[in-house]
Amino acid sequence: MTNAIQRTELRTFYYTPVHCPFCGTRVMGADPEDETRITACPHTLFIAHDTAFEYRSVCLDENLNLTGLSDKEVEERWLGEKGGVDGLTNQVTLADAIKVAAYAPYPSAYGSYYGFAPTE
Repeated sequence: MTNAIQRTELRTFYYTPVHCPFCGTRVMGADPEDETRITACPHTLFIAHDTAFEYRSVCLDENLNLTGLSDKEVEERWLGEKGGVDGLTNQVTLADAIKVAAYAPYPSAYGSYYGFAPTE
């Protein structure tokens, strides 16, 4: 039996740095010189925002049948999903996968999404 990705949401402390729950690597803002720099560990499935994927692992592409698709085709796929990138990444079915969704407060409608799964 496959389970949907487990999900937690940050709404008040949405700006809190996100760390991998499996190894502790800080995946966003890890470089004090460049807070926007992405540092994906081996457990990182994706790092995304409402407007685009910043990082997609091979494991994610295989799980969501995105392998071989161009960035444009992937964008068209998540644009067609209810909930956009958030909705698409909710469909991950890897064992013990975890998603952190961070939402900036109103009036912003901006979300960031981080997915992780243990490696075998």
